[in-house]
Amino acid sequence: MKDNKWISKLSLKKLTILLVLISVLASLVSSALFLHYYITDREREVLTEEIRNITRVVAKDTRVINGLTEPSSDSDIQRYASQIVEDTDLSFVVVLDNDLIRYSHPDEDYIGKQFSNTEDASKALNGKEHFSRNVGILGEGTRFFTPILNEDGEQIGVVCAGIIQENVNQELWDAQKRLYFGLSIGLCVGLIGAIYLAQQLKNILLGLEPREIVANIMERDIIIDSVNEGIIAVTPEGKVLLSNKNFIKLMKLAEFSGDSIGGGELDPDIFEVFFKKVFESGQPVLNQVIVVNQFEFIVNISQVYIKDSVYGAVATLRDQSEMQQLIRELSGTEQYIDSLRAQNHKFMNQLHTILGLIELRKYEDVTRFIQILDADYHREIGFVTEKIKCAAIAGFLLGKVSELKEQGVHLQIDPDCLFADMKMGEMLHDLLLSIGVLIDNAKEAVIDSKNKQVNFFLRYNEDENVIIIEVQDTGVGISEELMDLIFERGFSTKGGSRGYGLDAVRSIVKQYNGIVDLQSIVDVGTVFRLEVPYDRKGRGQE
Repeated sequence: MKDNKWISKLSLKKLTILLVLISVLASLVSSALFLHYYITDREREVLTEEIRNITRVVAKDTRVINGLTEPSSDSDIQRYASQIVEDTDLSFVVVLDNDLIRYSHPDEDYIGKQFSNTEDASKALNGKEHFSRNVGILGEGTRFFTPILNEDGEQIGVVCAGIIQENVNQELWDAQKRLYFGLSIGLCVGLIGAIYLAQQLKNILLGLEPREIVANIMERDIIIDSVNEGIIAVTPEGKVLLSNKNFIKLMKLAEFSGDSIGGGELDPDIFEVFFKKVFESGQPVLNQVIVVNQFEFIVNISQVYIKDSVYGAVATLRDQSEMQQLIRELSGTEQYIDSLRAQNHKFMNQLHTILGLIELRKYEDVTRFIQILDADYHREIGFVTEKIKCAAIAGFLLGKVSELKEQGVHLQIDPDCLFADMKMGEMLHDLLLSIGVLIDNAKEAVIDSKNKQVNFFLRYNEDENVIIIEVQDTGVGISEELMDLIFERGFSTKGGSRGYGLDAVRSIVKQYNGIVDLQSIVDVGTVFRLEVPYDRKGRGQE
């Protein structure tokens, strides 16, 4: 506790700035470390890739190849190598023949002499490229060796190009300077943001420090608890903003059955009695008598506004039971009031009973019913997935069951269904399309019927290698004159831009050399049966 005394002495503004700065600084430092290593690795990758690409370009240049083939033109190699060094970030480009004799070098005194590290350069004489990091004449550096081949594909030399470590370090530092500059800007922005945030918090809290706010709240509670009247303030949603002990005492005297301000929420019945009318009408209640369980209050209620918007309402309550009792007896209205109170009491008891059951969580019947529904639902899912192993079809059918159920139609899946898994492909897509059309048509056929049921059957007959799909409805049926027309494109008994579903089904079945069978009895129902040949083994379960 002693270690934290200095924190408690800080003002809210200083404490906010300090916390924000610590957060920003920690974030920037962690980001800087990450970016530092990232930039370092990235720069090294870029430099090595640049060295490799330039070295390969030099090795394929005709001036280099001709210079090695015709030694009299070696000065062209030196000029070309010097130009490459001047135009790029490389520190050196050295061309060697097969005897590792230099044809170019940043220091011309070394031209015509053998390469300093013959062991390293010799590795490229076998036609293979390689990187190396060694100390050479110009100092420590990274270099890349690549063979030089003539037009016949024979190796006639080696190109060695690279950059000294001093230049590498300079490149890395140049890249990191931009990073540190950006982080410095971020720190400055964080400082400005911290100062701005601290000032805004100060303004929101009306310039008060946290300890001052706590003191004011304690003083407020002492003052409102010393008032003889009951005080309660709530939001339009019933959240308690303020209350005193006398309000709770008055609710107990009125023998109110609920928890008046439990969990920071005003009891819905109390809210309705005192505040509902005020929030609905927007008019204050002044010195009005309100009776709660034969206990009378003189109530004043007014809305509270913040920036022209309703923030809540505050009510003050006074006990006026004895005075009002005497007035009622003298005025001869007791009998009438008792009658009204009896009706009100009966109604309130009914509400309290319902509310009590809910508050006491007596949901046994509801819970049991939900559990039964849940069990039925899971049994249905288990049945479908057990019988139909193809996930796409099973999921599609379960979706259709829910869809039809919402529309008051029962989709019954035959317990004799049996269908193996099938890989996603054109045929599975065609099957889903056909099933969807048949079920949707059956649904529309029964939507106006008394018995709204659609039966579905799907089975793969392994003996005959045929898929059987059957959809039966209890609709109005199809007359004989329409039996031959319903498969024609554009024909529909529903009218409009319809009549394409069954045509598509017939085309699909015909494509697989299957058959479509239709049986219908007017006012009884219709059965569509599809038989589609399918060699599951021959297609590898496609």
